[in-house]
Amino acid sequence: MDLLQEIELRRARRGLSGEALDEATMHRLLTAATLAPSCFNHQPWRMIAVENAAGNPAAEALAAALTAGNAWARKAAWFVVCCTAPHLDCRLDEGRDYSYFDLGQAAFALQMQAQHEGLIAHPMAGFSPSKVRMALSIPADIVPLAVLAIGKPGSTELLNEGQIQKETAPRDRKPLEEVAFRNTYGQSF
Repeated sequence: MDLLQEIELRRARRGLSGEALDEATMHRLLTAATLAPSCFNHQPWRMIAVENAAGNPAAEALAAALTAGNAWARKAAWFVVCCTAPHLDCRLDEGRDYSYFDLGQAAFALQMQAQHEGLIAHPMAGFSPSKVRMALSIPADIVPLAVLAIGKPGSTELLNEGQIQKETAPRDRKPLEEVAFRNTYGQSF
């Protein structure tokens, strides 16, 4: 498949099957993340993979840390908590802490591998960082920035009406000329 087409088809879907994913699949997804580029090859990402299996206290605590709007994610087969900290990467002038950019690249690589394998990898910001930090023993100087809900596509039965509409609506992207410029800021590409 053409990479641009695969990127275009990627959606942050919420309808998960609840079906388990094997460890080999998660290994491929995490490997894709580790292959992302980073400033001076610092690789500042730290990813905590949590299997959402019955009796796993880490998964139960992580699910409890999600906001009510992310209740659908409790059907994920795995959660990946994406963490970093400014001191792990290049700290440049004018507050350009590169660790967040590099973590985003790693998370996107994981999402693209998931897309390639026909899986959902939905990034979420709706969680309590302090609860996640406590549940997974994340050091105080490490920032849990996002949680990815990963699983096979499935039913939308746990979604509210607004979420179902987002699942089925045409993909809405800003036009290129609004976000990409030529030579100077504001001059459309």
